[in-house]
Amino acid sequence: MKIADDKLHEIAQLVLQCEDVLSFQWTELVFVFEFGEGHVSNSGFLYDGQEVTPATASIAQEKLRLRNSLEALREDIFQQCGDKFNQLLFQMENETKRFKIDFEFDDPKRWAITPSNMFEMREELRPKF
Repeated sequence: MKIADDKLHEIAQLVLQCEDVLSFQWTELVFVFEFGEGHVSNSGFLYDGQEVTPATASIAQEKLRLRNSLEALREDIFQQCGDKFNQLLFQMENETKRFKIDFEFDDPKRWAITPSNMFEMREELRPKF
């Protein structure tokens, strides 16, 4: 599977425009995007040392822009391999703007953040570059 670098960089740039990302201090961040039929939801965390802030990825003036880019990436991958991913994991380091993107095709709850596992997942998903 070959994904164009410009598509991945576009997603990273859109994440940097999200309200929570702009509003809080952070050294690393993580967002889990979950895909359903015609729906994309997300949740994540902003890390600043020992401080961890729950966050969502939403651009104030363009609510659908990030979602549309993610859906386009999902469709592109589907065209290449015949399967759609259920979740996308996005991690970034603030200082260098290095980022990682991973996909989950089989387990739709692999990275799910829920009230019952929030403390566990915030450490499991903490970026390690």
